[in-house]
Amino acid sequence: MLDQLHIEKFFSQGQCPYLTARKNMAYAFSIEEMVPGLYEALISQGFRRNGFHFYKNICPNCDACIPIRVDVRRFRPSKSQRRVLRKNQDIRITRQRVCFDPEDFSLYRKYCHIRHDSPEHRQDYTRFLIDSPLATEMMRYYAGDHLIGIGWIDVLPNSLSSVYFVFDPDHSSRSIGVFSLLKELELCRTLGKAWVQLGFWIKDNRKMSYKNRYKPCQLLIKGKWQDFSENLSRSEKG
Repeated sequence: MLDQLHIEKFFSQGQCPYLTARKNMAYAFSIEEMVPGLYEALISQGFRRNGFHFYKNICPNCDACIPIRVDVRRFRPSKSQRRVLRKNQDIRITRQRVCFDPEDFSLYRKYCHIRHDSPEHRQDYTRFLIDSPLATEMMRYYAGDHLIGIGWIDVLPNSLSSVYFVFDPDHSSRSIGVFSLLKELELCRTLGKAWVQLGFWIKDNRKMSYKNRYKPCQLLIKGKWQDFSENLSRSEKG
């Protein structure tokens, strides 16, 4: 599939961004324009994207990063998720094609500084979330006139791919991250698409393990999407 794109492929290595003291290795390539259907097919081969950069983790002796997607047509919110929906009935949501806006960047910097103790620069932000080879949209969440959250989504033929989400830490009590994902699932259903792609589910990383709470969902195991089971063993994932 990738050979038909006539692009340069390469390997990247570094510290694992998800699991402490582990190394990361990825098969990667960069491209500035891609047919949405091709990316959807690549997701089913284990790829994700960061700006124009597409990558597939191939870390030796590690299979912790497992692609996960939610079955939108069968999804029903849990009791706690319904409480989050009720709590945020006052939130106003807008959608538009991805673009740079100083207010968005300000919220992104605040989120990264407080939640991750990480200073962020405009160039890095642009490369990560504004540069896109796809039909990417931004969902903005407002409490009154105050911007309290932003979600980036790739609109694909049969799914939405959730790229990233940031929120104002001053509004943490709203569980706005949960609310945003519920709204992405709702939008996906409205658009007549079947799946919300959530990137990687990582059991041993608290920030990545929550994704199986949105059921029914599937994991990409040995190149095939399989219904999530709490009893998935290491041997099944290998």
